[in-house]
Amino acid sequence: MSPHKRRVLVMIKGLGMGGAEQLIVESARFWDRQRFDYEVGYILPWKNQLVDRIEEAGIRVTCIGGARGSMGLATIRRLRDLIRRFDPHIVHAHLPSTGVMCRLFSGRPVVYTEHNLADSYRFPTGPANRLTYGRNRAVGAVSEAVASSLAGFPGPDPQVIPNGVAVDVDPEAPGRVRTELDLPADTNLVVQVGNIRPLKGHQNLIDAAAILQERRGDFAIVGIGGEKNPGDLERISDAARQAGVEDRVRFLGRRDDARSFIAAADVFVNPSDVEGLPLVVLEALALSRPVVATAVGGVPSVVIDGETGRLVPPADPRALADAIDSVLSDPERASLGLSGASLVSERFGAATMVEAYERIYEVVADG
Repeated sequence: MSPHKRRVLVMIKGLGMGGAEQLIVESARFWDRQRFDYEVGYILPWKNQLVDRIEEAGIRVTCIGGARGSMGLATIRRLRDLIRRFDPHIVHAHLPSTGVMCRLFSGRPVVYTEHNLADSYRFPTGPANRLTYGRNRAVGAVSEAVASSLAGFPGPDPQVIPNGVAVDVDPEAPGRVRTELDLPADTNLVVQVGNIRPLKGHQNLIDAAAILQERRGDFAIVGIGGEKNPGDLERISDAARQAGVEDRVRFLGRRDDARSFIAAADVFVNPSDVEGLPLVVLEALALSRPVVATAVGGVPSVVIDGETGRLVPPADPRALADAIDSVLSDPERASLGLSGASLVSERFGAATMVEAYERIYEVVADG
């Protein structure tokens, strides 16, 4: 730890396989270690799947939560112990519950990133986020839609800093995926990636598959994502059986190689009801995959209808099925993916995102 560098403590609730969590892994590859010392802290000990990848980048990672992972007095005490040891100039908090804790108890200037629409959070997280928002020193929003959702919050105006990606996939990975899934050569693979939780649109996808199955038999849908609660994977698998699409739709749970499935997709689908700017959509575009997505949050800023993919209303299975069918039937669908890759390369790179936050760090540290 150099006395001449700005010290930044990055805090998040967990380091499982989620979009905001993956963003920290992406960012670590581009952090300017000549100007900044970084550490990462998280609260939920069982959400630790990404810890090794951050530590491999030479970044120290500390879990401050106990066995239950609550934000009680013991967790606050461990946060303060971490603050005393690392002595950061800035705490960069991701997601509202971590943001609330850091604003109230870190004793350091807080840079906050909002990843979702502000009104998507339930009680007590949403109200607590709003009540303490004024304690932020600076705020980043991952899309214009997310920034607009913060209008009227009593604190700093959010700066729009879009999520960024840097995607590398083994060129042999798509072949391995199709072999694992035992897909015939003429079967189109539709991939969805998102943890199993409310508003991620899994039932929307199942219902769309049932409609699509009436029209064509040359497709398979695979969903990748971990459970929010025990039994969630079984629940949505049962829903697929009840809809009569168990031969077409498979949910595989959490996979560390989710990007390999994205790279293997003929179409990537994002059926959510609510989004900020989903990292998986950027990853799919970066991998030149045509995307079918619901027009929610910041998604329309990257999935441009007819140019990089197709947009549909949320919670409309027929529109979702129509769009998937249209893209699968389009002999020029590869051009959608190529346009998406060009867009991500120009505007949504991880290095660009990190540079924007490090400019904020300098302003906050000097202020």
